[in-house]
Amino acid sequence: MKLPERWTKLRYHPVQHALWTDNVRFKFAACGRSSGKTELAKRRLIMALMEHIPGCPKPLYFAAGPTYNQQKRVWWNDLIDLCPKEWIANISLSELFIQTIFGSTLFLVGLDTPMRVEGVQYCGGVIDESSDIRPGTFSLSIRPALSFYEGWCWRIGVPKRFGIGAAEYRQGWEQARNGNLPDAKSYWWKSSDILTPSEIDSAKMELSPEDFKEQYEAEWLSLGGVLFSSFGQHTIGETNYDPSLPIYVGCDFNMDPMCWVLAHKIGTRLHVFDELFLRDVNTQNALTLLWNKYREHKSGWVFTGDASSKSRQTSASSTDYALIYNDERFIDKQIGIGDSNPSIRDRVAATNRQLKDAHETVSLTVGPQCGRLIEDLRLRASFDSIDDIGHMSDALGYLVWALWPLSPELQTGDGRVIIGRSKRK
Repeated sequence: MKLPERWTKLRYHPVQHALWTDNVRFKFAACGRSSGKTELAKRRLIMALMEHIPGCPKPLYFAAGPTYNQQKRVWWNDLIDLCPKEWIANISLSELFIQTIFGSTLFLVGLDTPMRVEGVQYCGGVIDESSDIRPGTFSLSIRPALSFYEGWCWRIGVPKRFGIGAAEYRQGWEQARNGNLPDAKSYWWKSSDILTPSEIDSAKMELSPEDFKEQYEAEWLSLGGVLFSSFGQHTIGETNYDPSLPIYVGCDFNMDPMCWVLAHKIGTRLHVFDELFLRDVNTQNALTLLWNKYREHKSGWVFTGDASSKSRQTSASSTDYALIYNDERFIDKQIGIGDSNPSIRDRVAATNRQLKDAHETVSLTVGPQCGRLIEDLRLRASFDSIDDIGHMSDALGYLVWALWPLSPELQTGDGRVIIGRSKRK
């Protein structure tokens, strides 16, 4: 078989070789800009078109990206050039697909409308620029479309700190690297492994240090997320439940997931020692679980959280805070409810200050047992909650704000609280 001239010889790279040859179903490639990951993915799809799939006489494949127009611009001409002309039975310029004499078809898909991949079963595909793919797209739209034929998928892209899907992509890449995703593997290389030194030097002159590290060195830039820039290894430390101290509970009342953080206030410090991350529950369910874990606690409780829950009904007759107030199992409790929520910017700023202020003072410690909160602080890149990311840090933010709100001259909103002080005392 003679391949078209477009199949230029690639420089050998051991990780790229592993990406091409490893027999694993799902692959994450978080690599430097212009370093060959997309080229390899295009070639993998073309080679797949001639493969025999048992029980599937007409295999379907997809090449997906953030938008239809972007995918057409970056992928279409290259796929046409890479595919041997004698393989091609039909090409659609309007619907962007290549149909082969083997019965297989390759579609270009823009995931700005995820339903474009739904309704059929694929044998394989590639998702490009994965940091820019809307969270939930893979699990809700693509993964089900690969199920019948146990199809494969490459999820490739630059490890961005910005992008609507950056947190989910990083999470998946790390889980695959750590062996926590079944039949999945992670791959990584930087641009300087492939590009010339002069090209790398030119990029250094045009980009900030952070952008160069991200785009060309393929670095996941920091332990802290874009929002919680003060979070880092210095924040994670030993925290233990102390029966002699009140338990402070910060609540995010979203029902899936419902997220609560549990902490002790020790002077100007907050020690987070436990968390509740619950699926498909209401406030009463969460209270029962909390009581089952700490039924012996006799030193008081302080509950605070989302002020909007004062009016949001979670049962026919009670609000979230009314349920807490009327629960007689929790003795000696206080409930701190703001007149309104502070702006999310203010909550994030207050939390960052508590994580580490300008004097390098660390006033918030999170126990390593609080894995969901740590993951949230590390990955959150948007003021909005996206999928599971955002709710746990919101719960912490409500508690921090209740205790140590920003001084009025620094606030962008009017989130007055009942408990708490304007200064850390």
